[in-house]
Amino acid sequence: MKKKNKKVKRLPFKETSHLIVKEEPDYDSLTPIFSFRHMKYGSDNCLSQCTQDSKSSIVSILLKLSQFTWNQLASKRKESLGFEGIPCDQFTVPLPPFVTPDVKKIMVFRYSGAGRIAGIRIHDIYHILIVGANLYPH
Repeated sequence: MKKKNKKVKRLPFKETSHLIVKEEPDYDSLTPIFSFRHMKYGSDNCLSQCTQDSKSSIVSILLKLSQFTWNQLASKRKESLGFEGIPCDQFTVPLPPFVTPDVKKIMVFRYSGAGRIAGIRIHDIYHILIVGANLYPH
């Protein structure tokens, strides 16, 4: 009876008895990655409910933001491509369950006069939670 040879999965590095430690990257020196994963589809403050003009403005601003590092965005004014932190309790619209009680502020970018993109940054990923006007008192 012929035995089947089991293939052994090899690791991409040489096996040693030493620990392999990977350094965390400097996320502030990276450009943002945008995620809509935690946006509640179809809700009042979802991208799906925006007008075509608003959708176009949002995509345009996200494209511009993606050209800068987080460090560069932090040094910009909130009226241009910068952002501001708004306390969670100031929002007049419901935030998704992804926002846990330990989150104190939501990072907000502007995409038009009153239009805002609100989300949470984790490492280099900006999780977009809600979009629209009148998300909080100005």
